[in-house]
Formats: sequence, C-alpha cells, structure tokens
Amino acid sequence: MKIVAKLKRRGSILVIVLITLLFATMALMLVIERASTDLIVYVRDADRMRLRQEAYSVLETTSVLETTLAVLVDFQEVLGGLHSPSEEWNTPLEWAGYDAGEGLEVRVEMRDESGKISVSQLDFQMLFEIFDSWGERESEGELLADAIMGWMQEDYTPTSFDAPRVEDYERDEIGFPPPGRLLRSFEELRAIDKIRDDLFDEKTGYFNERGRRFVEAISLLDYSTINVNSAPSSVLAAVGHYDDQQQSLLNDYRSGEGIYRGNGQGYFTSSDEVKGIIGEQAGPEGLGTEIQALRIIVTVIQGTSSYRLNVVITPNGGAKLVAGEPIPHKEDDDYNNDTAESNEATTSSNGVDGAGGHRVSAAALAVAERAESEETSLEYPVWSIPLHC
Repeated sequence: MKIVAKLKRRGSILVIVLITLLFATMALMLVIERASTDLIVYVRDADRMRLRQEAYSVLETTSVLETTLAVLVDFQEVLGGLHSPSEEWNTPLEWAGYDAGEGLEVRVEMRDESGKISVSQLDFQMLFEIFDSWGERESEGELLADAIMGWMQEDYTPTSFDAPRVEDYERDEIGFPPPGRLLRSFEELRAIDKIRDDLFDEKTGYFNERGRRFVEAISLLDYSTINVNSAPSSVLAAVGHYDDQQQSLLNDYRSGEGIYRGNGQGYFTSSDEVKGIIGEQAGPEGLGTEIQALRIIVTVIQGTSSYRLNVVITPNGGAKLVAGEPIPHKEDDDYNNDTAESNEATTSSNGVDGAGGHRVSAAALAVAERAESEETSLEYPVWSIPLHC
C-alpha cells in the first residue's frame, strides 16, 4: 500500500511538472511569436528608411542631378521645348552611369502630368464629357458632374434634380459642409456623395477601374494648357472634342501603330502637326504640345522590400500648386531642402527620322555631342523643383 501511495504521489508530481512544462512552452511560443511580429515591424521600418535614403540619393547625388538638369536644358534648346518622353530624355540613370550597389535595384519612371486636365480648368461640361467618354448614360454623367462641381463651388446650381446639395451633407451622421474650393487630394472623392459609390470599390475601399481612369484624366496641379502628346482618350474627348476616329489616329501616331507602324513613337511640336494628322479642327484652345509638369517616380528594390519616391518638376512659368502659390524654385529663400530637392530626366539615342515628332535620333545625338564637348556651369535656367505628390 505504501508503495502504491508513493507511486501515486510521484505520478501526481510528474503530471504537475508536465502541465507546467506545457504552459511554459505555450507562453514561450507566444513570446516568440509576439517578438517575431515586433521584429518584422522594426525590420520593415529599417528597410523603409534605408531604401528611402537610397531613393533620395538617386535624385540628390550631384552627378545625377546635374546631368538631369543639363540634359533637360540641352533638349529644351535643341528641340525648342520638351514635348514627350519619345524624345528620349527619360533614361537618367543610364545617362549618368548610376550604380545602385550590390543587391539594390533602382528604377526611374517619368510621366507627363500635364497630359491631364488641370483641376483649375474643370467645369461641368468637361466632367460630363469625361463620364460620357466612358459610355455613361447622360443622366448619370450629369449627376456625377454635378456632384463634383457642387463640392468645389459655393452656391452651385446643379442640373440634376437628385444631385447632392449642402443640406444632404449636413444630414450625414457626422455633418459637414462641402468646402467650396478646388480638390486638393483625390481622397476627397471619398466624401463626395454619389462619387464615392461610383469610383471606389465597396469591398476594398480602393479606387475601382473608373476611379483609376478619373485620376488618369485629372491633375491636382494648376496649368493652362494640356499636352496633346500624352493626353488620354477621355481628355481628348473632353477638351479637344475629338471623336473616336480622331482619337484612334492620334493614339496610333503617338504609339507608332496602325498606319504609322514602322515610324516609331511620334510626338507633336506644334498644333500644325496635329492638324496634319486629324484635320484643320485639331487645334482647340486649351491643348498644347509642351510639357508643363513632369512626374518622376523612383523605386528602390532590395529583395522583397521596396520604396517609392514620387516628385514633380516643372518648367519655369509652368505648373503651380492648386492653391495658387508659385512652385518654389531652387534659388528662393523659402525653398525647403527637406521637401523638394529632387529632379530627374535624361536621354539616350535611337529613333526614326520622319514626319512630325520622329526626329529623336538627331536631337539625342546633338545633346550627346554637346555633353562630350562642353563643360557647362549650370544655372538651372529651365526647370524648377516643386513638390512631393
């Protein structure tokens, strides 16, 4: 009996020890899991800061910055203005011979921001034409245009009887009045009645296809002329009033497809060249052929981590901020090095001689010869450095 009792006590102790070990193991696993999660956060923050610094170095490294501005100036003088990346000034890292270092990949993408409609030029008819070009029903297009105009203009009189009005916003769960000023962020669209349901995905909360098309057609910068060389079809319809056939001709010419296959990508340097493609009615007010704002996107990649830097530069006298302040120049006293010392744009050669904009090789060759034969002291005469977007 004593032996049995001893065995029972020892068994009980063993069970207690095993249970203690089980709970200790579970606690240790929870601590490890929590610690690993925290470490992931710290690692991501460290990667973001490191890659951010690398992205800024791409823009701020003297050789890249100087080469970028020099090439922009040279192309500006050789071509009489910058019209399209088809002129081949859009490969700055290749031009500068930039070495990102082992394990890093750096990409630079350039987009003509001025191919969009400036928000400062928007009116009801333009918005309606944009929605109409998507195949929207007339009543729905008018409703959406009214919703945006009612958000941006005080005392706006809508054409649609069911367009949102000030009192509709005030009756929201958290009431507020429309701001009565131009859009300053595309995030504002989430607050606009009718628009939030049309341009955003209900499940994810992100822009749907229609929302992305809207962003591609509208710029939050202020400028007077839209560059026909990069304007999407909805902009050509809204501002140029071009029909489907005219839009197709322009797109084929710019991309070097259709009847222009073999010519290479084309661009226009004057309204007369546009008229040569689609006829005498091709030069409406509001369309131009020069870049007013150039968006530069630098992406730095290391393994599975990446960082994207998004900036815009503009020619002197070009685009301004929506609020109307001039974009700060490098020489301005209030220029902020922490928010805007960033530029990029450059060249290579290869192009096809031909009509209109197919003159890239000659321009690139002229710029390359100038770069090899001259040592120029830059005074930043053409491009200024505006803002992050």
